[in-house]
Amino acid sequence: MATVVDLISRVRLELGDQASQFSYSATGDGSTTTFSLGYKPVDPTTLLVTVANTNIPTPAGYTLEQDTGVIHFVTPPAAAASIVVSGIHYRYFTDDDITIFLNTAIVEHTFNRTDVYGSQITVATIPSVEEYPIAVLATVDALWALATDAAFDINITAPDGVVIPRSQRFSQLSMHIEKRMENYKMLCAQLNVGLYRIEMGTLIRTSRTTNKYIPIYMGQEVDDSRQPERVYINNNLMGRNAPIAYCNVQDIILYQGDSFYTEIDFPFDITGLNFKAQIRTYPNSPSLYGTFTITVLSTSSSVSTISLTLTNSDTAYMPVRAFWDLQATSATDSTYEQTYVRGQVFTIQQVTLD
Repeated sequence: MATVVDLISRVRLELGDQASQFSYSATGDGSTTTFSLGYKPVDPTTLLVTVANTNIPTPAGYTLEQDTGVIHFVTPPAAAASIVVSGIHYRYFTDDDITIFLNTAIVEHTFNRTDVYGSQITVATIPSVEEYPIAVLATVDALWALATDAAFDINITAPDGVVIPRSQRFSQLSMHIEKRMENYKMLCAQLNVGLYRIEMGTLIRTSRTTNKYIPIYMGQEVDDSRQPERVYINNNLMGRNAPIAYCNVQDIILYQGDSFYTEIDFPFDITGLNFKAQIRTYPNSPSLYGTFTITVLSTSSSVSTISLTLTNSDTAYMPVRAFWDLQATSATDSTYEQTYVRGQVFTIQQVTLD
């Protein structure tokens, strides 16, 4: 299971763009509000700014241009006041910049791909073996950004005949990009993943009488008495385009007869909202298989958390495959209803019954 933080660290390692500490000192003159730190880019989360040994908060006290390393004070520091700024800076990119490269690489690498349950591949469901190819692809995108900047450099010729070949930086970056792209192609070919994977599919027959697909089951030995396992496959050779989601998609995997518990976070205050979540055979199905017990664990303006639980009796007769969603209604507005999470429910059948 990949995380964005781990992938950012991996991309930084590939780029040689590790964090370094810095400290900047200056003296106020009572009128100047803008100071160049001399280091860029700067991580704003690690910045500590003091004026006359007093901590200055942001954005009430100052704002930062993290890509250029320039700080702007709201109020000019007093004359002869000591200004001290310390924190962490990088060589090329901020975390926000690398996150953009990573998001682009993930979208390209997982294009037209779904997991074993038919859901769109996300960062949380990317196999561990594919973390390195994604980091390489994000590194290539980052190198292209550096190459674009280097493309504006021109050679300098001095009057005495000395030549400084600044354009060589662009040539070296271009060669390095080519080598890293070959590395990505090799990994994709060996693992059959990413942009250079071979598209594979399974042909499925259609019934002449019902015009419906004939189900396919996993192969079994002649003396295997287990119930056949249904195989849900893609219906074309180009993969499956997951539908556009206007809410979060979260699939649930249950074990039949076991209790279930999960927590869901919201980046806002959920006070005044009433939640309800149900499991049905398919959307709009009259067959209701379970209703989650929902408990509000915490509320705040930044993070609110609720819990969803099912008892062992709720999951005892759950179908192998079903659907669920989480809806909220307002306690004050009867016309308000919003679906925040939806997904599928996959139940693993239990073995011990007594």
